Amino acid sequence: MSGLHRQHVGDVVAGGCAALAWWGMLACVFASAAEGDRTATGPTGPAAPVVLKLHWYPQAQFAGYLVAQDKEFFRAAGLGDVEIRWSTAGERCMDSLTGEASVFCTGWLCDALVRRAHGAQVVHLAQVAQRSAMLLVARRASGIIAPADMTGKRVGLWGGDFDVLPRAFFRKFDVHPEIVPQSNSMVPFLRGAVTVASAMHYNEYHKLLEAGLRPEELVVFTLADYGLDFPEDGLYCHERCWHEHPDRCTALVRAVEQGWDYALAHEAEALDVVLAYCRRAEVRTSRNHQQWMLRSMAGLIRNRSGGARAPWGELSPDVYEAVGRELVEQGLLDAVPPLAEFHPPAPAQRKGR
Repeated sequence: MSGLHRQHVGDVVAGGCAALAWWGMLACVFASAAEGDRTATGPTGPAAPVVLKLHWYPQAQFAGYLVAQDKEFFRAAGLGDVEIRWSTAGERCMDSLTGEASVFCTGWLCDALVRRAHGAQVVHLAQVAQRSAMLLVARRASGIIAPADMTGKRVGLWGGDFDVLPRAFFRKFDVHPEIVPQSNSMVPFLRGAVTVASAMHYNEYHKLLEAGLRPEELVVFTLADYGLDFPEDGLYCHERCWHEHPDRCTALVRAVEQGWDYALAHEAEALDVVLAYCRRAEVRTSRNHQQWMLRSMAGLIRNRSGGARAPWGELSPDVYEAVGRELVEQGLLDAVPPLAEFHPPAPAQRKGR
């Protein structure tokens, strides 16, 4: 346009009529372009930006999502600039699924299943983690060596979306602890304010080792070893979003898979991305800790219990039924929702869409 403008400078200076004609032509061009934009995005304007709410603070647990953003995999999938939001301890991340077509979130399978059974229109898109990494940890010196020993003891729970799994453990073994809210810090456990703490193997357990505790000083209750191997991190949306915008849902899953593939294949680069997010969010951590976490996540994503290789994002019907049965047995569900409702097949595209 600048070259064309120079070509007409003489005419503009020489005659007002030529200038008016020139600017009138430009006005028509811009008006036509604007009309084209409105046609492309619909009468209500551009689609709302996609929001992806993650269920904890920035860390390598979410490396695949962060790399997908950093490498512009979301944009390449047609999703534009995805806004990543964080959650805090006690917050219910899935409460963000209010039916908006642009909102997605991560969360735990057991919590989503309970929500679905109680009427929430939660739809499962992809099962990122194939196994549970949750632990309950006590000091060996506390004398706690069996689940029943936790009765009457102060046990830290994160609350919010993270209550379903430990409470299933308590019900299964008839444990009646004193529940204490637990934040993302392990300081209360280290100082003896709680006797038992919640921990993820990829996160808080390693923090205890970094704080100087030796593995032999700890009693670790791996909930998966007690019949509660509930796969945790998954990707979710509202049912309305799934039915009205299946292409957007599919594009998000594809970009997240691409992000995880890249993160696990390029560890050093992925850690750089994660640590940059941690700095911006003022999350204190170390590269060593995030490396432990990323490598732990690789095992959770790639392998099922027993070491069998898992296709990325798959929710095994057998696993789904096993989790559902256990939740029913522990009184947290009356019945298991049909898998086709919880993880529905892609709806047929409407004519004209």
